Amino acid sequence: MATDGRNFRLATKDDAVQLERLINTAFRADTTTQVFLSADHARVDVTDVPSILARIAQPDCMVLAATDPDGALVAHCSVRKLDEDRAWFGMLAVDVGCQNRGLGSQVLAYAELYARREWGATRMEFGVVCTRAELIAWYTRRGYRATGETTPFPYDHHGDWRGVLRDDLHFITLGKNLGEAPITTGAE
Repeated sequence: MATDGRNFRLATKDDAVQLERLINTAFRADTTTQVFLSADHARVDVTDVPSILARIAQPDCMVLAATDPDGALVAHCSVRKLDEDRAWFGMLAVDVGCQNRGLGSQVLAYAELYARREWGATRMEFGVVCTRAELIAWYTRRGYRATGETTPFPYDHHGDWRGVLRDDLHFITLGKNLGEAPITTGAE
């Protein structure tokens, strides 16, 4: 699928190193996270090549790579089939140089379309860190709502992050029925 000169495709194992760099750079550059205790995000990685390769190989999981007209990776997300009706969205990352141009919305729309067409999913859900008010508002404008469910933040899975992260985090589950049209304001 192509949009505005961008191509959306399933990621391959050959994309893993580039995806690791794209995802970690995007998350480090995000000044809205309110997750880190200091502005020094430089050492914090949210993923690694083995984790990306595992997701690519996982059954009922789609790892999306968006490329620019020259073939460079500019965005990423993953979608996992939860059950017959629901899919789980995660790890939306847009290259720092391509942010605030509507690419995140395009990636989300492609993920929703993929989940509907390939798996027959009628609902998309995912977790957002509780402190991410701006991100929650961004998803709300696209039709997502809090489900009332929360899950603990996986501190144990992040090794040396424990000293960097706040200790009061949890995920808020957001969900949307996929037949619903998003509510957007301008090119976000």
